[in-house]
Amino acid sequence: MRKKPSLFTAHERRIALLVLITAGVLTLSIMALEGLFRPSLGLYGGPMSAPSLPDVIDAQPLAKL
Repeated sequence: MRKKPSLFTAHERRIALLVLITAGVLTLSIMALEGLFRPSLGLYGGPMSAPSLPDVIDAQPLAKL
């Protein structure tokens, strides 16, 4: 029985699979660490009851079309 020709060997495919799994685990672990150690957002990271800034009004359109 003749084998189907393949571009990559079984060993090369196994190495590629290990690289993909390693990259996925590394990406997920970095994302988890970023979630634990986020930088402070200052006033915008506080609760919604934070005092409003003086002389700041809500956004309004410049002109009605």
